[in-house]
Amino acid sequence: MRKITVKLNEKDYFDFLLESNEHENTVEEQITEIIQYYVLIRRRRVKLIPKETLDSHI
Repeated sequence: MRKITVKLNEKDYFDFLLESNEHENTVEEQITEIIQYYVLIRRRRVKLIPKETLDSHI
């Protein structure tokens, strides 16, 4: 497991906290959900597009 540190200004943090609360999550849970969603989308994209095509865009 890796630790990720993100620095946000106060306004951005409170906006994200509000969004997290609307989904009944803590900030950490909301970030985890976002990362899991991104990983899921990425894995699906990899299945649909040949790896060579993805690598050429990086």
